[in-house]
Amino acid sequence: MTDEEKLTLIQKYEELPAEEFKEDCFEDLKKFASDKDDTVKIFTASVLSRFVNTAKRKEAIEILLQLCHEENELVRTEAYDAIGCYCEKSVVKSLEKAVLSEKDGLARSYAIDSWIYVQQHLCTNETEVIGYLNAILEKERDDNCILNCLYGKYSFGERAALDEILNYIKNTDYHIRCSVLSIIQLILEDENCTEKCKRKIKATLTKLLKREKTNAVKEQAEEVMRWL
Repeated sequence: MTDEEKLTLIQKYEELPAEEFKEDCFEDLKKFASDKDDTVKIFTASVLSRFVNTAKRKEAIEILLQLCHEENELVRTEAYDAIGCYCEKSVVKSLEKAVLSEKDGLARSYAIDSWIYVQQHLCTNETEVIGYLNAILEKERDDNCILNCLYGKYSFGERAALDEILNYIKNTDYHIRCSVLSIIQLILEDENCTEKCKRKIKATLTKLLKREKTNAVKEQAEEVMRWL
């Protein structure tokens, strides 16, 4: 099977509706996870997130953990993203190790994001989670990682983190401004988002739209404004 044929097959598995998705494809994905082609591994990691409610759950986690240690940072990034669907204590521990050891900023930001998502389902001590995020922030220099930590603090009850998040809308890198807008969307989707928070967000976006020159940011900001 050529790499193109493998990718086509993986894409087919990815696009199958939930009711048509069968565990039979797992053996193919298991082989593809060890493929020599990194693109095949990246696509495979993404589909492995679909086995959460199946008998292959444990095996899928094991394979994703292997992919988290791949040499290619994009493979690791996709693996960190996919494993976040598996809300287990073992996954929390693995992601904590990844956050400490991962050298690539983008990959590390995905590891942090997945750690936060899993903790949102498992956490029994919000103060402990916020303390862990503060410990990361003390050393972290990557803006994406910092933003994810700040969102984590906000989502676990430290509402003052919103001001720090909104301040990043002034960042000179438009990718970071887009990341801020994505986080704002998550905040607005939360039914516990207060009117005070909404007013702060609206004021920030109103100022942004007056000066923003990048179309991608403007369009995303306008979309978010429709929520307000």
